[in-house]
Amino acid sequence: MAKQRITVCVPPPSDPADPDALRQAIGEAMAPHYYWREDRPHPDWVGEWDYWFISGSNCPFAVLPDHEDDPRLVRNDEWRPSEEELPRDRCHGGPRALLDLDTDREAAAHEAARRWDDWARFAAGHPPALSAGHYLDRAYLDPVGCPEERARAEYAAQPLIRAFREDPELRERFPYDPIGFFGPDREAFVAARVDEALPTPALLTLDGRWVEYGGPDYRREFNAYLDALPPETMVVRVLYHS
Repeated sequence: MAKQRITVCVPPPSDPADPDALRQAIGEAMAPHYYWREDRPHPDWVGEWDYWFISGSNCPFAVLPDHEDDPRLVRNDEWRPSEEELPRDRCHGGPRALLDLDTDREAAAHEAARRWDDWARFAAGHPPALSAGHYLDRAYLDPVGCPEERARAEYAAQPLIRAFREDPELRERFPYDPIGFFGPDREAFVAARVDEALPTPALLTLDGRWVEYGGPDYRREFNAYLDALPPETMVVRVLYHS
């Protein structure tokens, strides 16, 4: 059992600025996925949550500029109500039309491009190298002829990887397998990081679907779904216990 976040999409209540009305709308959307619901669809059915709070403290949305004071924006974090208020340009949710989805994507793109370029500049000073995955695949396919310990040693012996591991600053900035992580395609790497900027591990759609996969396809679909929502749709970060 653990806490996790979901992005919940609901039609606007009669008064979108009324926190009680919004909470009721979210509750109605979440109800079909409650662990202990009495009218289970079938005997083996398993729910998704047993309690939840409106909360996006570690993944707030950016607010569309010049709309920071709109009363329909959700700013109260029910999970940590005593913490400092969010900056004016951030919220836990609100009407889709008031959420600036591009700000975080653009920041992710900028940071991803910078990191890819930094690694490429460093790697250019050494002979080409292969990823850790290449060597570990060999160990998996031929554990006798190429045991895992040998595969890891061969990966680490490459001049590029040896130079990378000998530099403490680089080890902090880049992952264990930078070649596999960054890949050869700058555009694909940046696009993948952009797709990661907004999604929570789960999404509750307007038609009641609880979508929870987490891979690249899920992240792309999450972004496309939010982009296509009607502007008045309330989109809210929710923390739930599963």
